[in-house]
Amino acid sequence: MVHDALKSKRRVETVFLSNASRTEPRIKEIEILAKNKGTKVTWIGANELLKMAESGNPQGVIATMKLPEVNLEEILNKKKPLILLFNRLDYEQNLGAILRTAWASRVDAIIVSNNGVNQVSPVVAKISMGGAAYVPVITESLFQALTLIKKQAIPVVGVEVGKGEIYTESKLTGPLALVFGGEAAGLTEPLIKYCDRLINIPMVENVASLNVSVATAIVLFERLRQLRHQP
Repeated sequence: MVHDALKSKRRVETVFLSNASRTEPRIKEIEILAKNKGTKVTWIGANELLKMAESGNPQGVIATMKLPEVNLEEILNKKKPLILLFNRLDYEQNLGAILRTAWASRVDAIIVSNNGVNQVSPVVAKISMGGAAYVPVITESLFQALTLIKKQAIPVVGVEVGKGEIYTESKLTGPLALVFGGEAAGLTEPLIKYCDRLINIPMVENVASLNVSVATAIVLFERLRQLRHQP
């Protein structure tokens, strides 16, 4: 993640490197990138770095940086915005994985309700592998967000097991807001009412649902496939 952040346009404030990793080519490359970017480089002990990490093995490097701060109105002013909305996320690992996929598929913003995981923690940032530096996470009521989105005439598509069209048969290009349920339950009826249409990912019998980060990836990369095959 630190390597990707240093190559991005985001401002990286400080890079902390482990003294125990000085000879590693990967660490040397990060040091060079940081210095070329004008980022402060600080060498510290391995145990001190581990205490700072809060997310397990830091692999010899930690960076501090400012994450993208935007509001929904700014995102809606973009040309053909792509927005993901999640009713509830219970696990930091899923938000991290979603951020990684969102970055790879040009998502403009992720909106999460405040009743679950809704912040970029050290665990989320690590699992996002750089995605947290590129895709803003907005904590907001989904109903308020969807009201603004619908005022801009952006299609709202809900992803729900067994309802609506099969995702490969539904148009996913152009401006779009994709709404996903939580990890323990699908979309609520009030949220479904905000959706212009529903899509589903077909599965074999007796499988209740996919992990929310997996479902997100499947739908987003179908969208990329459709974009590549546009006339």
